[in-house]
Amino acid sequence: MILWLLACGGSASLAPADDGPFHEEPPSISDIAFDCDPEEAEWVFEVSTVNWTGGGWVWLGKSESNVEGHRIKSVKAAADGSSDALKLSLDIEPDWRDAARGSSTRFLCADRPAMSFMVTAYDPRGQSVADCRAWGLNPELWLTVDGAYDCERIWEIDPDTGR
Repeated sequence: MILWLLACGGSASLAPADDGPFHEEPPSISDIAFDCDPEEAEWVFEVSTVNWTGGGWVWLGKSESNVEGHRIKSVKAAADGSSDALKLSLDIEPDWRDAARGSSTRFLCADRPAMSFMVTAYDPRGQSVADCRAWGLNPELWLTVDGAYDCERIWEIDPDTGR
């Protein structure tokens, strides 16, 4: 038993072998895709970044007093730290009072032309926003919403295709 304990008592280093590309640069958003499927009653947001993220947020709304913020999580980060893919699916609730942060929304697909959107990507530690994009009817909406990031980067997305 003592030999077993001694064998396990080595001091392995947790430091990486080389500095490598990990976290050298903050993440930047390279692509956004979003869609709303009325048959599935679901919104889907996908965000691609250069470099790893610490996740982010998706904001959607129609006015300063009618907005939602949902956490978007990484679903496919490159092993070398060079990219990340974030995804969020939100079920549409028939009764707006049943909407739950991170899983469902009150906004219908038919609301899309009257809506504004924003996505943020956090630094790899998840402590601060590294990049953002806003789009939709009033992309400046997020400059007035308490709790939302003041994103001034407008993303030119085709409102019909969500790309």
